[in-house]
Amino acid sequence: MLRRERIIRNARNLAILMAILLPLFALAMLCNPLLLAFLTKFDIVNEAGVDVWVTPIGMCEGSGRYGPLPMFHNRFPPAIPKLSRHDIPLESGESLTVIYDWDDINFRHVLVRTGSGDVLILDTDKKGNLHSCYGPQKDKYVIPSLADLSNAPPELVPCIEGRTVPYSGAVEY
Repeated sequence: MLRRERIIRNARNLAILMAILLPLFALAMLCNPLLLAFLTKFDIVNEAGVDVWVTPIGMCEGSGRYGPLPMFHNRFPPAIPKLSRHDIPLESGESLTVIYDWDDINFRHVLVRTGSGDVLILDTDKKGNLHSCYGPQKDKYVIPSLADLSNAPPELVPCIEGRTVPYSGAVEY
């Protein structure tokens, strides 16, 4: 009987300890100082004259795959990840502030989806390779007239759905 009471007491103490430590652990993960060191921001400005949907994408370190940037709501603890990182509406004349974690991904393009469903590409930074990552090279990237943009390579189009894809046209700089 004494052994059973000890087991019950230990189990209760463990449950209490977990109830205390779990929220602290979750908070520590949100306030990760290493993550905060790699959070940076830039703006995307829509000067195309029409409403569009944007997906900022980059090349992942190591694999060379392309996908949406890992975006956050804020740069300060706790850094809260955004659930929607792709196909973000951007009205004509408006801007979008992008806060993202540049560790392990090099920002390369903004995919621009038009109202008719066409997916265009705005080239951005030409820096970084499979073995090193860099933050954005500018504070602001402007979407010009849609006529000045080219069609996005078909391989990259799934990125507007939030997918990470291999891209044969990847270039290291």
